[in-house]
Amino acid sequence: MEREQSNIPWRFLGGFFGVTLLLYFVGFYGVEHLRERKGPWRVEFDAAATGGPTTIIHQRALGIDGFRVVFEGASSGGLKSDVVVFDNPKLNAQSMDTTPESSQELKQRSFEVPFGECIYQDLMFLPGVVTMNLLGHEIELMPRTLVIDKKEIPWSTPAGGIAVPPPVEGPDVISN
Repeated sequence: MEREQSNIPWRFLGGFFGVTLLLYFVGFYGVEHLRERKGPWRVEFDAAATGGPTTIIHQRALGIDGFRVVFEGASSGGLKSDVVVFDNPKLNAQSMDTTPESSQELKQRSFEVPFGECIYQDLMFLPGVVTMNLLGHEIELMPRTLVIDKKEIPWSTPAGGIAVPPPVEGPDVISN
């Protein structure tokens, strides 16, 4: 009895599988490189700086080195100095299974940073966008600009920083 020869092109299928696997790994690591190549935001929180508590912002790829945000008139009592590197998107992610309002949306929860809390971060492609509530001010770090209390401040500001006055509080303040 003769055995019938199989008509399955094993060499072709093996080669096709190998090329597909190679393309997958090249694509995966290529996207990971694009995602991480610019690096994260690095923010120093200095509670003992002259002029008031200060954040010093660094982002090497964007040429931001030592941009200072000084919180004038803020009390440094109870504040601690530290450095936070925003490179972990899992810090404020909340599982979709634990959100009873909607199983279709990913809710974010805030997490603590030295002068307040980080209320939002999008770190899909670094440096991404980071929004913090610090000492009564909303500070948003974006590659294009810095936003403080909904006002854009260019990274190329003279003197490499900005002084932020104490937040205005009271019954006659109208909020948006």
